[in-house]
Amino acid sequence: MPDFHRTNINDDNFIRGAARLLWANATVAFPSAITGIIDTTVYNAQTGWNDLGATKTGITVTVNNTEETFDVDQIYGDLESRPTGWECTVATALAEMTLRNLALAWEGSTPGVVGSETQMGVGNPLVYTSRRLAVLFQKENNKIRAYIFRKVQRTPQESAIVYSKTGEQQTVPLRFRALADTSIANELQRYFMIYDQDVTSQV
Repeated sequence: MPDFHRTNINDDNFIRGAARLLWANATVAFPSAITGIIDTTVYNAQTGWNDLGATKTGITVTVNNTEETFDVDQIYGDLESRPTGWECTVATALAEMTLRNLALAWEGSTPGVVGSETQMGVGNPLVYTSRRLAVLFQKENNKIRAYIFRKVQRTPQESAIVYSKTGEQQTVPLRFRALADTSIANELQRYFMIYDQDVTSQV
């Protein structure tokens, strides 16, 4: 008897597991392929891209929007709705408590060696640093899917470091807001692009 349901669950589209988070300066050219971010043979980051290492609580990509509805007195219902704003964020908690990661999370100064110590500062910067961001996930068939953000900035996120004899390991929560790149003519591609090495069932 034929199956009534139409599904196609396989290693290509059944996705679960940890991902990898990388960033680059805004001056680094936007990659035209996944190979522009990592070497897909040995998986090292390409020049200009930096790994943020281990994470806790996952890496969450969120897309949301607000809208306005239109109606008239004579009809008891909305006639149309249109978006009034879009928001896209990437959130995680960094598990590698390096000064380099803290500087990125807290908009601190670049860590540097002073004598026999590594030092960095944390202050009250007037502007956020713009960066590129990439979330990479390797599927069970070893193919990679990449979410590549054209322009992100830190967005408000409280974080605390607790030193105690008991409790969870230290992490630093981090949240990025994606900003629209108005140099991109196609308004459907201004926040981020998704590149997927599987080409058999993506369209």
